[in-house]
Amino acid sequence: MIHIDFQGGAHGNYLEFVCNKIAGITVGTPFNAHGASHAKVYTGNKVFYADHYSFWPKPLMFNKVIDIHIDTDDLLQLQQISLLRAGDFGYDNNQLEINTYNKLNNIHYKWVLENIVQNFFTNQIQNSYNAVKDPSWPMIATLDEFNDLPAEIKQECLEQHKLELFELSSERPNCPRSILKEFFQIGFLHPEQHGFIVRQQQTKYDSTKQVYQWPFQCFYDMTEFLQEIKKVAEWAEISYTCQDDIEELHNDFLKRQPYKNSKIKCNTIIKEIQSNTTPNLDNVNLIEEAYINTKLGWNYFA
Repeated sequence: MIHIDFQGGAHGNYLEFVCNKIAGITVGTPFNAHGASHAKVYTGNKVFYADHYSFWPKPLMFNKVIDIHIDTDDLLQLQQISLLRAGDFGYDNNQLEINTYNKLNNIHYKWVLENIVQNFFTNQIQNSYNAVKDPSWPMIATLDEFNDLPAEIKQECLEQHKLELFELSSERPNCPRSILKEFFQIGFLHPEQHGFIVRQQQTKYDSTKQVYQWPFQCFYDMTEFLQEIKKVAEWAEISYTCQDDIEELHNDFLKRQPYKNSKIKCNTIIKEIQSNTTPNLDNVNLIEEAYINTKLGWNYFA
């Protein structure tokens, strides 16, 4: 028996299905309506078991572990596919400013929500108000308290001082797109601090485990994927006699990956901007905008 340890959205359920297909116990395809591999059907006891073992955490009962390894070069695609597929929520990152709080308030993305609130919203109203406050004005800490101020104070704050007041909560769940973009830009600018990378660095296995490090990026390249699957079969000591079936399955998988070419698209746009060529900006989403801004070093997308 072999574990597959992965972060949400990193295709661990798909890899489980493929590996068990090699073991001869799968039926059909694993894809559900969202394109996630959550509709797996098996005809016998599994050989490979995928779960978020390092992140729940859950005990590793078997000696062999496949670690789907995340690198900094994976962040653009993983961030997008994780929002879309983790937990079957189907979140389009290009609409993340709508109902942000409630979208992120779940076991997969609570850490993102807490990070955004801590860095962009905690004490923001109080600090912004105090920066322009007349000594005679009341003290406030929340948006409700600001709204209860006398009309002339509110008018001066908003019209004269151009005060910006942000609150992110279940009652006020929308997050300004500019804040989300800045949040993701910080992650791309300092990838060592990005949640996915921090979690990867915290993933440790004791010396009794035999660990196979599976590179996340190979999911999006047919040749690399087939090479890794062959290596895994040899490592797991399983006969690999169904490559044609695996290739057909992986073609189906790739058709369901809307972000597989995201990095190629963004890097092409960056090169065109740098060479003063007018780029095609159709269908560039929020996270891609943040990535492009980070690589250019300025806010091309305001």
